Amino acid sequence: MKTYLQDTINRLSQFSEKLDNITLFIDKPWVLIDTESNYHKYIFKRDGQLIMSLNGHVQLGKWEYLTSAKSILIDRIKDKILLNQSFFDSAVMILKFDGTNNDLFILANETIIPDLNVKKYLQSVAYKKFNVIIGRLENGKTLEIYRGSSDGPPQIGMKATIYGEYPGDGKYKTESTGRYYEIRNGNVFRITHSKKYQTVEGTNIIIEQAYESSISKGDLVFVDNQPAKTGKYKLGILKSLTIVNGVIKKTSIFC
Repeated sequence: MKTYLQDTINRLSQFSEKLDNITLFIDKPWVLIDTESNYHKYIFKRDGQLIMSLNGHVQLGKWEYLTSAKSILIDRIKDKILLNQSFFDSAVMILKFDGTNNDLFILANETIIPDLNVKKYLQSVAYKKFNVIIGRLENGKTLEIYRGSSDGPPQIGMKATIYGEYPGDGKYKTESTGRYYEIRNGNVFRITHSKKYQTVEGTNIIIEQAYESSISKGDLVFVDNQPAKTGKYKLGILKSLTIVNGVIKKTSIFC
């Protein structure tokens, strides 16, 4: 989960509140679930007192915001920890131990996130901030396209992730529309629609079309799941395709 969180946090960092805005976290029920499923609750009091509950057993510690370091010093009686801001808003405080890059201290405001699912919450924030449109893929995973300021359909060049992580280069087929998204270096490189045709010679071909309703130059052509061999393919008396190494170079009519 930490890998996903770190990647999401990096993208959301520009929207983070500052820790010196203490009104956002004092007198709130902040909860941390540790690796052994223990329930830790921290309540930061305005006077610097820290109420700490471990599975309902309470101790009193102290906390202090260090202006010069922009960090929070927490005295947990058993130890003292220095935490720096990673991402912070009214619902989550994701802090990192001073001197580390990804050793996270993750607190959820249980008033706002009753199920304490920080990953789900951050995902929803990212979707809203970056105007993300999602689609279920054939393999059951979810493709996320970051539209930014655009409210239209996905476009070439937009960022793409699967569950918040950059997918490997390749083609990803959506379940409902059958549309293919080719991803390269984390961006949408090509969007195509798969259509089946039969040539006048009886060869079945698949064309991955940029336009759903028409064939155009640059579309990819496959025969038996392999790029179509170079040559001319007639689809009828009114249309033929000139293909070079599986790519349409020319479309002709009345040929």
